[in-house]
This record gives sequence, C-alpha cells and structure tokens, in this order.
Amino acid sequence: MTRKSLCREIESVNQRLNLTQTQLQLTHEQSKVSIQKLNPYLIIGIGLLAGIVTSEMGWRKVYTFAVAGVSFYPFLISRLAPDEYV
Repeated sequence: MTRKSLCREIESVNQRLNLTQTQLQLTHEQSKVSIQKLNPYLIIGIGLLAGIVTSEMGWRKVYTFAVAGVSFYPFLISRLAPDEYV
C-alpha cells in the first residue's frame, strides 16, 4: 500500500470513529434525560425488587431470565404496537 492510500484509510476509519462517538454521546444524553424523568422512588423500588429476586433465585437464573426477556421484547412490542408504528 502506498502512503497516500494508507492516509485515506486512516482518515476513513477516523471519520467512522467520530460518527460512532457522536452516536454514543447522543444515546448517553437521551438515557440521562429518560432516567431524570423517572420517579426516584420507582428506581429504588425496582432496585429493591431486583435484589430480592436475585437473592431468592440466584443471579444465574435471573440473568438467564433477563436475556430471554430481552430477546422476546421486540416480538412483544411488535405485537402490541399499532400497525402504523411497526
């Protein structure tokens, strides 16, 4: 590879990295806004419930259940959402 082609490739990778970093920053800001809108007592209650469930079932079973729920979530939302949003 020539020096010129290597510089172009580096510039291309740098642009993709900058785009990815910008997207991550935007997602981070959206997450912060969403969490700030939640009631603090709801967050504490969910944490308490998660702790109780984890202590009763064990973290491996809870993790397996959570992974299954996350994989099932898009299917559930697509069935419950009106057709105009799908």
